[in-house]
Amino acid sequence: MEQDKGALVATPALRLRSDEVRALQAEEAAGRVGGTTVVTDGNGRALYFSKRLIPHLPSGSLDSKMSPVRLHVGVYAYRPAALELYAATPPSELEQLEGLEQLRFLDAGVPIAVVDVETPAFALRELNNPEDVDPIEQALAAAGLE
Repeated sequence: MEQDKGALVATPALRLRSDEVRALQAEEAAGRVGGTTVVTDGNGRALYFSKRLIPHLPSGSLDSKMSPVRLHVGVYAYRPAALELYAATPPSELEQLEGLEQLRFLDAGVPIAVVDVETPAFALRELNNPEDVDPIEQALAAAGLE
């Protein structure tokens, strides 16, 4: 936010490995909520966040190790004006449908700067459902992060 004085909100995202995207696709097919994904414009500003996988993945887009899908990490930096605006703005329809509070900012025209962070070496999993705890604990143990 020091580099982008116009950003009222900033949040990190990281590129998912193709096998992690396949795992999220399997979760979606089973009717479960996986990770929140984000797409940005050419300046790194969020265009949309979704609990569905975005962008659309045509055939062949998961052929390489890294995918075009970016996982939203879920941490934010706010300028005071952004928080004041958020509190004064009613929830948007998209916010209510997706269950994602950051969509209120986008609906109100507040840009969100998305900062790319390095994808860690260990497998990624989000905690969205009670049954996610065991696989996360196993992944942390396998990565030596108990």
